[in-house]
Amino acid sequence: MAALLTFDFYNKRIIVPIADTTLDMQYLVNQTRDADDELDTAMSQPNILSATGKDALGGGVFTGITVTLLDNWQVKFADRPGPTEVQCFISGGNLVGGIAGNPIALSTYVRVVQISSSAATIAKSETDQNLFYAIETLRKGHRGVGKFIYWEPVAGVNTASGLSDKSPVKDFAVAQSLAVSGANDTIICLSNSTSGITTVDQTLPITKHNLRVRGPGYSFQIKTTNTTSDTVNINASGVEISGLYIETAASGTQNAISVQGDSNLITDCWIGKARGNGISVTNAAFTKIEGCAIEHCGGSGTGNGVNLGNTATQTVLSRNIVFDAVNGVLLSGTGLADNVIENNLIYLNTGYGIDIGSGVLRTHGRAGNTLSKNTLGNTTNLGTDTLLESKGGETAAAIAGQVWDELISGHAIAGSTGKTLKDTKTKATLASLK
Repeated sequence: MAALLTFDFYNKRIIVPIADTTLDMQYLVNQTRDADDELDTAMSQPNILSATGKDALGGGVFTGITVTLLDNWQVKFADRPGPTEVQCFISGGNLVGGIAGNPIALSTYVRVVQISSSAATIAKSETDQNLFYAIETLRKGHRGVGKFIYWEPVAGVNTASGLSDKSPVKDFAVAQSLAVSGANDTIICLSNSTSGITTVDQTLPITKHNLRVRGPGYSFQIKTTNTTSDTVNINASGVEISGLYIETAASGTQNAISVQGDSNLITDCWIGKARGNGISVTNAAFTKIEGCAIEHCGGSGTGNGVNLGNTATQTVLSRNIVFDAVNGVLLSGTGLADNVIENNLIYLNTGYGIDIGSGVLRTHGRAGNTLSKNTLGNTTNLGTDTLLESKGGETAAAIAGQVWDELISGHAIAGSTGKTLKDTKTKATLASLK
């Protein structure tokens, strides 16, 4: 809570105590009105200030505040002992008037920043919050209803607040440290490189529950040189990874994404050139992998597009393109049960399209999957109570189109880079199946 302002009637100064480094216009008006009403000295003085604004326009929107200091009054922040200069802020509206039009008095070892606004209106934060929640309810799941944290790996500064796209942090570890586990906070990945592609040499070890990491798509590429750690390692529950291009280092046996924990979502990602698995899921329930392109995995000689390992249960793989790995999808280990594979395009893998190992329970391969040109065969099944439906559902063209639609921004605009890239990738996908 802000400290009480001091009114120096002899020198005509409104003094902000040394404990405070900010002054809000509404607080200044409230304190001055109290001084006008209650102090004997003030009753014999002309008015200190006038204020206009805050007229209701409806819908929680008001006209802005302008405070005019009268009779040569000024605001003064308390002097500091030095030698370090302290930066103080005046915000929440416009402050004018004072001696020769200067409303701020000089202070020792103090630099004052006046954050004025030319905007005609101000909006209550409740209005913004209601709109924010309304937008998030449109999502099918993993709604981000906490705070937004901004990560910009090129021009970010780790000492910045990270709470605005104008003050992003540089390292993912710093961005994650600003999030609260379980609070549904969202890290926004900013791609501001003038080349059009932001390349990130960092790994993402995610340990905060219900954290969302959202990128812009292909233009934000995580290409680590770390040869010992998986590029994205989820060791939490309720996490979302979306809109990222992800690779591993060029040597080693790392996975592009590894998942441990329940109810995690990987969506609209482009995963390629993994030395190990594209996505590895172990000790996890209710994982959803949807709308992803997973290609060129197993560069070390061992690695699958999607690898479901020990105690992976109730995983859903839907609308993905998986090609050029050892196996497209491998289910192998103990405790695997009730996993669903539906509407995927799985082709050109050197092993099987779908490989279901011994002891794996109740795998459901639905009819919408398209499997083609997998070297050892499209499916092999050693599991128990497996259901592999016959071919049907969506065509390869429809699946390819849907996935590339999600992954490449701007694809709907004729002649755009996104549209051209999307069409080229879809044609190449279909041509390889013929």
